[in-house]
Amino acid sequence: MVRPLHPDDALVCDAIIAALPDWFGNENGIRECAEAVRSQSGLVATVDDAVVAFLTVVRPRPHVAEISWMAVHPAHRGQGHGRALVEALLQTLHADGTRFLAAKTLSDRDPYPPYAETRSFYEAMGFVALMDLDIWGPEDPALLFVRSVARPDADGTPTQTVE
Repeated sequence: MVRPLHPDDALVCDAIIAALPDWFGNENGIRECAEAVRSQSGLVATVDDAVVAFLTVVRPRPHVAEISWMAVHPAHRGQGHGRALVEALLQTLHADGTRFLAAKTLSDRDPYPPYAETRSFYEAMGFVALMDLDIWGPEDPALLFVRSVARPDADGTPTQTVE
């Protein structure tokens, strides 16, 4: 089940991050994620009412949403929770005129294996690697992913996109 992120989910989101040191080992990133789950909108995936995954969202431009943080507890990886979160987010974006969904992660210029999994996930979700960004410093090259947000026609079929 996917539902909106609530302020009282913050501590369990912190625990999910703590359980993923291969992805979240940077103290600044951990602090920024903790702030995001307390201040940004987002979604959580639950199993038996327990939060097992989350994502947060920012709006850098009027027609663009960006997944600012996303994590799935290691005991629940590979079970479709990340996919469910992104699909639920896309459904909410259809109604508000959003045209693009973006996400940033560690670039493939850095071969660190856990982030190869992250990049594969975004590609499987229809994102396209757009460009490298030097926003986190030379030791942490960023890669910007984007995908269109196809809005369904009246009959429920997705409209044509630039793809």
